[in-house]
Amino acid sequence: MADMNDPGKMWDARYAGEATVYGTGPNAFFAEVLKELPPGRMVLPGDGEGRNAVHAAALGWSVRSFDASKVGVQKSLGLAAQREVTVEAEVGDCRTWEPGERFDVVGLFYLHLLPSMRPDFHQKVQGWLKPGGLVVLEGFGPGQLAFGSGGPKRLDMLFSEAMLLRDFSGLKVIQCETVGVDLDEGPYHQGPAEVTRLVARTAES
Repeated sequence: MADMNDPGKMWDARYAGEATVYGTGPNAFFAEVLKELPPGRMVLPGDGEGRNAVHAAALGWSVRSFDASKVGVQKSLGLAAQREVTVEAEVGDCRTWEPGERFDVVGLFYLHLLPSMRPDFHQKVQGWLKPGGLVVLEGFGPGQLAFGSGGPKRLDMLFSEAMLLRDFSGLKVIQCETVGVDLDEGPYHQGPAEVTRLVARTAES
């Protein structure tokens, strides 16, 4: 687990190789949700090497992203240039980063935080949404401890449905479920896994 006083340090080391550690394709759930949405303005906290940001940008979304890792942000910008799309990627810490604007979608993918940080962060991102805006989240569920396909090895850092319903109680929940999947997202997300998913919306006005 990363040193939470310097979360970029571990991720810089992980992302330092030439290959992308979570692949260049988008998260499958994210890709499915985007098929149903008209393009708008999006933010992706903790987007790592940029696979989700670049996919959304290719679909016409205006995308901001941030990550604690400078190496990850550089790779995100490089992937965007390779795919000939524009992504506004920057280095940022989820404890302190503020966008100064609101978004149609906040996407949270495998952004597992310590329990002392998670509720406050989940509360904060709800304030980043426009009226009618969506939070789209996928992360490992409690059953992931039985699998070797990625994720933190601490139960209190994994997402249960009850946890997410509590964290996002101010939103209208459209989908909240825990499912089994077969991950194929680069070398660090490979094989059978348990994930928890949430789609929730702010009030229209």
